[in-house]
Amino acid sequence: MATSNDGPSDPHGVMAFIRSRPNLVGLLVFLAVFLATVLASQSPAAAVLAGLLGYGAGYLLTPATAKTYASGIPVHGATRQDMTERLDEFQRTVRQHRSHLPPRGDHELSVLGNNLREMIARWEDVAHAPEQRMVLESVVYQYLPNTLEVFLRIPDSAKPAAAPEWTGQLQVLSTEVARSRDAVLKHDLEAMRHNGRVLEQRFEDGDLKMFRENGL
Repeated sequence: MATSNDGPSDPHGVMAFIRSRPNLVGLLVFLAVFLATVLASQSPAAAVLAGLLGYGAGYLLTPATAKTYASGIPVHGATRQDMTERLDEFQRTVRQHRSHLPPRGDHELSVLGNNLREMIARWEDVAHAPEQRMVLESVVYQYLPNTLEVFLRIPDSAKPAAAPEWTGQLQVLSTEVARSRDAVLKHDLEAMRHNGRVLEQRFEDGDLKMFRENGL
């Protein structure tokens, strides 16, 4: 479900408006202009008028936060910068918890990260294959962060037993992402679409089914 930054139409809308970035910036500009004007002119009426004009300028010139799905994926699609920032955040988490990861799993995450970065570098090409783009967004925004979080929640004593299954699932994902990367590098639009459908199928009822059903 997309979040909304529309104006106030109900109690929830009112709170969303009050907390919205344009409104907060507008209020700061209002306060700054009001104080400056009242000190300079000694006229409260002039200060209020100037503050209101400042509020309007601050509100209109401040971009609203992009609408997103619950997953955090932008409704209108992630940009190259969005994807880069999310992947950077994920890889920082991997580095922080590397000592808790099996070596093979850590290796697969590294391979996945490299392949994803190559694809993000050519995001304009990926955007021409909607299936591919949506799957890659899900990989970066949902699948990788979620599966890492779940594995880290497993008690350290149980991690060795869970490691082979977790690593195997990462290998499946790594193989498909690598194929998609090759298609992107070759500008093969049909191959990108096909690989996007393959990845999506794996999420739904293929090798990654266990991850969805058991939180891995």
